[in-house]
Amino acid sequence: MVETLYQGKTVLSENIKLQDADGPAGGKEYHEEVANVITGVIAHMEKVFTKVHLDGPALDPAQVQKSPIMFVSTHRSHVDYFMVGSYFVRMGFRNLRFAAGDNLTKLPWIGPRFTAFGAFSVSRDAGFERNYVRNLCAQVVEMLKTGDSVLVFPEGGRSYSGSMLDIKGGILNAALMLQAANPGTDVFLLPAAVSYECPPDLPHFPLLLKGKKLRKKPGNFLKRTLGSAYYFGADIRAFCPFMLAKRFGKGKYGAAFMDYGAPVSVRSLVDLEANRVQGARDEFAAHRASLDIVGGKLHKLLVSLYRILPVHVAAHIIKEGGDGVGTAHLESNAGWIKKRMGELERNCKTLNTMTPQEIAETGVKQLVKLGAIKTERGEGKVRVCKPHIVDYFAAAVDTEEHKS
Repeated sequence: MVETLYQGKTVLSENIKLQDADGPAGGKEYHEEVANVITGVIAHMEKVFTKVHLDGPALDPAQVQKSPIMFVSTHRSHVDYFMVGSYFVRMGFRNLRFAAGDNLTKLPWIGPRFTAFGAFSVSRDAGFERNYVRNLCAQVVEMLKTGDSVLVFPEGGRSYSGSMLDIKGGILNAALMLQAANPGTDVFLLPAAVSYECPPDLPHFPLLLKGKKLRKKPGNFLKRTLGSAYYFGADIRAFCPFMLAKRFGKGKYGAAFMDYGAPVSVRSLVDLEANRVQGARDEFAAHRASLDIVGGKLHKLLVSLYRILPVHVAAHIIKEGGDGVGTAHLESNAGWIKKRMGELERNCKTLNTMTPQEIAETGVKQLVKLGAIKTERGEGKVRVCKPHIVDYFAAAVDTEEHKS
């Protein structure tokens, strides 16, 4: 069952009037496809996770979507597509398109289904080529102008390290281009962050990264072919169990948390004209400086939304202390990290409901479930079994803000 923990002020937008959307009740064909399956998708989410916590201000989708809006989210798992898209659609948002890597859209059966639900493919190989990104942004501008809302993951892909990646320009530039073309009105960004106790993809990241490295081998067809098998195979190995998880009992992946903020206008983040690159070749290049400014502010906003969980805290303490960390050490440091994260204005809504002892015990239990650590009976100490999983969760706390 979804839990709404906070209701803030309704956000109203009274700016650019979008063209009427096609289809019944303002829904385009892909929206109707999503509407036909949304109940089943949500039911699946609430079966495979012990609970889905949805937290953010009350929004009036009909009013918000009177203006162009781009949803921007952290990216930790392929489940993010379902999580963010499904719950925003259930709130009442319509015609939501989303950018998906071709490593997903090229998968058999899954890829065509994603496309039918509004996904547009982004090439992993051409993603850093200027002409490709420029043309992609032009397409997204047209989507926004014709009544689509676009969901993007501006980190440029999933974070395999567990830390918040730098914001890539990419599709985000489309919102700036549209705003520059309509200086008297507003284009909005709506930030969201998803945090998992157990990201379904996480156990398969080592295989995926091995494949990614092999795919880059120039002139070696066999290694690149093997790399593709590892790369796509890792996602299939992660995705199939997730799709079948409801058959093996509730809560296989622990709890999931989706925290979102109020829409923020591009104009409130940056003065596009003042930061315009003089002599730029085109509108895409004209906003490089503005894109850096927006990316920096968006990065801080997403970091502040990303929920810190007991598993993050416990992993950080274990990483710092190494094998043999004891219960007393975990509990005393859990209290200090909770306090420090609060001072840094991180999202501590879950930690704030727990004592240091509860944080330590819960975090250790979650890491044991993932096979990342073992606890020694009678000694109250932990042993690290899978350092990459401990490092992944620790990274959410082990940030530059924390180090400062």
